[in-house]
Amino acid sequence: MKTFTFTILTFLTTLVFAQKPTELNWTYNDFIENNLSKVSKYSIPLRKNGEVKKRDSTLLFIKQIDLKNKTVFGIESSLVVVTHVGTHLNWNKFKDYYKENGLILKTTSTPLEIEKTKEFGFIEYDECVGETIYEYNINENLKRKEYRTINNHYSIYKSSKDTTFHLKSIDRPQIYEYVYNSYNQEIKQYHTVDSTRYLKTKSYNPENKTDAVTCSYCHSKYLNIEWKYDEEKKLIEWTSYTRENKLHTKRYYYYDNQNRLKKQIDSTGWYVYNKPIWESTKTYKYGLDKTTETINSNTESRFGAYYKKEITVLDTDKNIIRECKIANDQNECSDYSYKWKNEKLIERTETKSNGEIIKQKFEYNHRNLITEKSQYRNGKRTELIRYYYYE
Repeated sequence: MKTFTFTILTFLTTLVFAQKPTELNWTYNDFIENNLSKVSKYSIPLRKNGEVKKRDSTLLFIKQIDLKNKTVFGIESSLVVVTHVGTHLNWNKFKDYYKENGLILKTTSTPLEIEKTKEFGFIEYDECVGETIYEYNINENLKRKEYRTINNHYSIYKSSKDTTFHLKSIDRPQIYEYVYNSYNQEIKQYHTVDSTRYLKTKSYNPENKTDAVTCSYCHSKYLNIEWKYDEEKKLIEWTSYTRENKLHTKRYYYYDNQNRLKKQIDSTGWYVYNKPIWESTKTYKYGLDKTTETINSNTESRFGAYYKKEITVLDTDKNIIRECKIANDQNECSDYSYKWKNEKLIERTETKSNGEIIKQKFEYNHRNLITEKSQYRNGKRTELIRYYYYE
C-alpha cells in the first residue's frame, strides 16, 4: 500500500516543451477527452545506484472527476521551501468546480492533515480554506477573479462530538478585474487591495444559538496593468501601476515587416521615484531553422538582474536547443537535444558547459498518456515518477 512520505524532492521543477505536453494538468476537460475517472502520480524511491527501492512510494497527486456535479477533486502536493531549514512536501485536499463547457468557476484547498488539541473535554482545531472564484463575460473571457482565505476555528465536545463553538473569518481577499476590447484582447486589469472583510459567527449545538454577524469593508481599487495594441492588433505597450496609481514599469514591443516580434524594451523600469531606469532589452533574430532570443540587462540598476546577458536559441517548433547565461565572472551554457515518437517526447538531453549530462526519458501507454518519467545525471538514474490511470 502506498503511503505519504515527506521527502526532499527536486523533480518538481517544471519543464516546458513547445510541442504536445508530456503531462496533462487533468482539468475537467482532460478527464472528459480521455474518458478517465481518476489519475494518480507517485515518486518512486531509488537506491544510490539508481535501482528501485522495495518500499512505499510518495504520492504527488491523485485527481478524480465527479461528472454529476462537474467537479475535479483529490489530493495534491506542493514543495515548501523553508529558509535555513530546507524543503519539504505539503499535501492539500482540493476541489475544483466547472461549467459544462470546462470553464473553471471555483477552486478550494485545505490541508490534508489538521492538528487537533484535546483539553478539558473539548477538541479544538483550526482549518484554513483557500478559495478562488472566477467570473466570465458574455464572450467567456475571465472578467473577475477573487482569491481569499477562510479561517475556521472549531471547538467540539469530546463525548458527544457536537460543535460548541465555530469562529469563521474571511481574511483580506484579493480581487482582479479584467477589461477587453472588441477583439477580445485584454486591455486593463484592476486590482482591489486592502479589502479587509471579517465575518465572525459563533454557533452552539444542539441549542442552535448564533451570535450576531459583524462585517467590515475597506476597498481600495487601482489600475494594475494596461495593454495597448496597434491597428493590426499587435501588442505595442504593457504598463503596470502601483497601488497609488503611479507608473511602475513599461514594456515596448517592436515588430519586423513580417509582423514578427523583433524587440522588447523594459526601458522605464521603476517610475516610483520619478526617475525611469532602463532594465533590459530583448531582441529576436530569425533564421530558416531557428530563432535567437537575446536579453541584455542592466545589472547596475536597483533591481538589476544577476546575468547581464541571456541567449536562448529555439528550433522551428520552439524547443530550446541552446541556452547561455553570462555574468561578469562566469558563463553558463547548455545544449539540448530531443527524441520524438508518435509526436510525443520520449527523450530530452541537456549537456552543460561543465560536462554534466542530464537526460530525461518518458514512457507512454496505448492512449499516448505518460506512464513513467525518469531523470539521469551522467548515466545514473536519480528520479523516477510513475502515473496511474483509471476508467
